[in-house]
Amino acid sequence: MTARHLWRVLLVGAVLLGAPRAGIADDQASSLAAWQRLLPVLEHPRCLNCHQANVPLQGDERRIHLPRVERGPDGMGDSAMRCTACHSQAANNPSSGAPGAEGWSLAPETMVWQGLSSGDLCRLMKDKARNGNRTPEQIVEHVDKAPLVRWGWAPGGSRSTPPLGHAEFVQQMKLWAAGGAACPQ
Repeated sequence: MTARHLWRVLLVGAVLLGAPRAGIADDQASSLAAWQRLLPVLEHPRCLNCHQANVPLQGDERRIHLPRVERGPDGMGDSAMRCTACHSQAANNPSSGAPGAEGWSLAPETMVWQGLSSGDLCRLMKDKARNGNRTPEQIVEHVDKAPLVRWGWAPGGSRSTPPLGHAEFVQQMKLWAAGGAACPQ
């Protein structure tokens, strides 16, 4: 049994025995505060350019992708305009400038973030039916280890990086998850 699991068992036991619930409120407040620090990263072009419905966007100004590419049935483009036609490498292409990372594609349709409020994005992130069947702890693992996610912090060229460093982003994700993955209204 991990220390975290033991702590949760003790907390549940204390609640069942009628102990004060301040710890739960504190956890939720910490989780909500962490979410507020995560939000500017999730709304940054490095994330939003691919968390789109049908057409990826490019650049910090989030312009329409050229050449014109559409999602396709598997999120990897359609027919001859596949993502891998330009983004086939595991790293940025130094001669063309095309970005690259393992697993390059649009986010799954269930993970489209465009136009969502902070609360709706938060609820989507922790909804296992829409997030790839991930628990909050598995979301932390995903943002920590997935090559395409990590690429956002080393995009190369003149591309900007998110407002938190990757290690700080992962730490805030851990705090959000540990506090119950609380979401704003």
